[in-house]
Amino acid sequence: MKFRAALRIAAQGARANLLPGLLLQCLMVVFLALYVMHEGTRQFLAQVADFKQEAGYLFAFGSYVLSAALLPEILRIGFFQDGRPTRRNLWNFLTAAPAWGLMGMLVDALYRAQVVWFGAGHDWQTIACKVLVDQFLFSPFVSNPIMVGYFAWRDAGFRRSAAKSIFRRGFYLDRVFPVQVAGWGIWIPGVILVYFMRSELQIPVASLIQAFWVLVFLFINRPRKAE
Repeated sequence: MKFRAALRIAAQGARANLLPGLLLQCLMVVFLALYVMHEGTRQFLAQVADFKQEAGYLFAFGSYVLSAALLPEILRIGFFQDGRPTRRNLWNFLTAAPAWGLMGMLVDALYRAQVVWFGAGHDWQTIACKVLVDQFLFSPFVSNPIMVGYFAWRDAGFRRSAAKSIFRRGFYLDRVFPVQVAGWGIWIPGVILVYFMRSELQIPVASLIQAFWVLVFLFINRPRKAE
């Protein structure tokens, strides 16, 4: 029953964000096509890779702030608020930016570690190993529990008493598991693309996918009237 409920909630999140999701998916297709076929794009991305190499973890922090905190609010304003920003949008950004930025650094650390563990090759065996670690260890047991817990705490006004609910029995199945099911649908094909890219371009590519994922994440993880 929990699995069926998770699938239903995940599907609702995908449908609710269909238009911005289609926009970002189209951008991903264009990005990949340009990377494969256009020399100018490859040269530009080589410069991005060099900049990322110099900036280190700060690049990951900034990329995730833009893609996971700022861009989703812009899309929310454009698609769901008739282009009218509110104070709530500012609050959402200010409280989301540090959390997503730090998560970007953690993801960057994972990508670097995977190169050490499995190498930088693009053969299917190497990519498969990285996808398995990413989606069946890191995602369900590290990134999603941290972010679901943080936003549950934020939406409860950062009250100390609310933090206790994050550690209660059933929180994972009720709140984290639906997010994880939705994440597999988006991120399994997404990280295949990420690990296909050279190491220095993995965070920029992940950031593009992250922008759509955050909309689904926030929809599924929205405040509940009753726990």
